[in-house]
Amino acid sequence: MHDSHEPVSNGQRAGVLAGLPRRRTIEVSVGDASLSQMRFVSFKVNHFRSFISLFRWYHLLLHFLFNIVIDLLLGRDTPKRRALWLRRAFERKGGSFVKFGLHLSLRLDFVPWVYCNELSCMTDRMKPFPVEQAVETIERSTGKPLSAIFLQFDPEPISSSSIDNIYQAMFHDGTKAIVKVRRPGVGEQFMSDLEAFDWLLSIAEFLTIFRPGLTDGMLMEFRNHLLEELDFVQEARRQDAFRRAAAESRKNFFSAPRIRLDLTTEEVMINEFASGMWLWELLTAVEHGDESVLARAEEMNIDPELVAKRLLWVNYWSWSENLFFHADPNPDYVIVGRNSTIYFINFTSTGTLSRAKRQALRQNLDYAWERDPQNMARATLVLLEPLPPIDLIELIQELETYNWELVYALEAAPHSISWQERTSAVQWAGMVQLVRKYGITIDIQVLRFIRATLLIESMAARLHREINFLEQYQKFRGYRAEQSRRRVTDSVLDQMDGKGTEQTIIRMDRIAQAARSLVFRTSHMLSLPSVNFNSLMSKWSYAVYTLLLFFGQTAVLTLAFFLIMGAQSYVDGQQPLNVLDIFQTVIANPVYQVLLLVAVFVSGRTVLYRLDDKEI
Repeated sequence: MHDSHEPVSNGQRAGVLAGLPRRRTIEVSVGDASLSQMRFVSFKVNHFRSFISLFRWYHLLLHFLFNIVIDLLLGRDTPKRRALWLRRAFERKGGSFVKFGLHLSLRLDFVPWVYCNELSCMTDRMKPFPVEQAVETIERSTGKPLSAIFLQFDPEPISSSSIDNIYQAMFHDGTKAIVKVRRPGVGEQFMSDLEAFDWLLSIAEFLTIFRPGLTDGMLMEFRNHLLEELDFVQEARRQDAFRRAAAESRKNFFSAPRIRLDLTTEEVMINEFASGMWLWELLTAVEHGDESVLARAEEMNIDPELVAKRLLWVNYWSWSENLFFHADPNPDYVIVGRNSTIYFINFTSTGTLSRAKRQALRQNLDYAWERDPQNMARATLVLLEPLPPIDLIELIQELETYNWELVYALEAAPHSISWQERTSAVQWAGMVQLVRKYGITIDIQVLRFIRATLLIESMAARLHREINFLEQYQKFRGYRAEQSRRRVTDSVLDQMDGKGTEQTIIRMDRIAQAARSLVFRTSHMLSLPSVNFNSLMSKWSYAVYTLLLFFGQTAVLTLAFFLIMGAQSYVDGQQPLNVLDIFQTVIANPVYQVLLLVAVFVSGRTVLYRLDDKEI
């Protein structure tokens, strides 16, 4: 018998140590198999350029204030003239200043209504950059020569703004195209201007011209908005998504031009040409009775009243049913084609609403149709969440007052009131005034919705003298009901065909998860106090804390000046050093006095901001 403890010879291993067949693998380096990453658009910031831009901001403010002082001296100062001077100041600087002015027009909760109305009328026009730079950008970003893409390319741009030049061209198959090319270096310039504006706001908040922290969210929103406009890939994807969703809606009276995604980059966007007339041309013709334009519209079978109804329908569909809505549907970005077909372009600014806010807007329109201003006000509160510590009953009553004005205006004969009164402007304007009164911060998406809705309703009212946006919403509800019926019918048919078994189980599982989530959230809310007391420090406690902080700052400032004066006296050879004399010198120093007054002003304003807050 073989002893297992004896050593094994090489001859015995020979039959065991033998190669086996294996599948050959492809050698791949780690660098060839990198993880996928999200695409972000970013630009380098030139701090020197930002410093120069800061002086441009100061020059803008000085020019604006100078004109206001002149108006005060001449006795013609009004809010409307101030808004006009601010608009002209932004337009004189151009570029990102115009973009900021347009973004500021959205901040209805931060800027008075008359300023928002004036700033929204700004136009972004700029001298076009050379066509050679546009061609170089197209060829570099697409990786193809211009002749391989287009049969013809018009060197004269259709329009030119601070961000891009827009050209018309023709593909080799004869299809017309619109080519949008980003202005070289605009991203770096915009980011430098934004950094300078950030410095300016920091100074204003330090001096308590604005409440500390008030402008943080607005600055971030403006930065994101600029990056959205500079990223042509995102704009192209949104326009393509809108076009496909419009086709799925089974309505053939609205769309967006087809995007060539294979030729679109961050710097270049190419889409097919949409023929027709601009909406602003139709608006001007209707209001001024331009027979030549109206005759051309009739040849194209364009009915202004039908266009008005379709604009409202698309607006309801966009925020209620679609993933997003066009946040800037001004007449420059809407083309009316044959048979009153509407084409939307320029999707640089879009918005989206949560399910709760969409439901609140539907309820608001339903209650307006039922002439129930109080419940309209309650539905509006959802749009303002999260709310600070305020008197909700008082807020609802004040909202109800503006809602009654809207109800009365819609009950009046259409020809007895202006077209502005036939929109929901009075409701939203009243809400914005109360927002500023109670210190409420509105979600930027809600502000975008308000602006887009008012633009659409205004254009509809100007095209159709007797249109009622509530009646049009009731007709849109019929479409929603038909879509719901279709979904339910399809689901029942699938169940009968045996196709819905798995889907039914998935839906039941989702319902169970939603129920568990509801129980958790309810228990969580009941276990927490209704108020976060850490963020609601007593007003007088906060005042004492600020006072102690001021004393500490004053002590540090005095000590710093004391050491500086003492060192200066020592260098000058004054022996011995007299502490009392040095202290008196510090107190009499004008720089010390100015800094002390600034500290007193800042601390006092900070306390006043806190004392102005409402307690629960």
